[in-house]
Amino acid sequence: MFDEKQERRRHQRIFFSIEDGIKGIFAFSDHQRGLLTASIINISEGGLGLALSKDKKDRIAQRDYVILSHITGIQGLEPLTNVEAEIKWIVDNPSLEFLGFGCEFLNATESVKDAIRLFMNTRYRDKTNGGSKGHDL
Repeated sequence: MFDEKQERRRHQRIFFSIEDGIKGIFAFSDHQRGLLTASIINISEGGLGLALSKDKKDRIAQRDYVILSHITGIQGLEPLTNVEAEIKWIVDNPSLEFLGFGCEFLNATESVKDAIRLFMNTRYRDKTNGGSKGHDL
């Protein structure tokens, strides 16, 4: 038995609250369903954790392919445009106000990964220096 819980995730994440107002704007790869706006609740080099109003739950399905058009509500993630992703999981818990879902980036370019790493390093440095006000790390 292990003394410490093993971390299964490959990438470190930064967390946000819905109140932070950070949004991802997505297009569907089939170009038939218009745009979808969801609150970003975490980000890593591998993808995004998101929250969506439950009245929009019929708009998404596991294994949908989407394109992250852009991110609003925060500076430093401007290079994340037109990033392909797949919806890997959806959580619709009756006790939660929002629907949760996770997107994995597909074939993210090095510039996208670099931008996320720089953003995370900057946020971590700001937080350890007492300058960040977010709910990250």
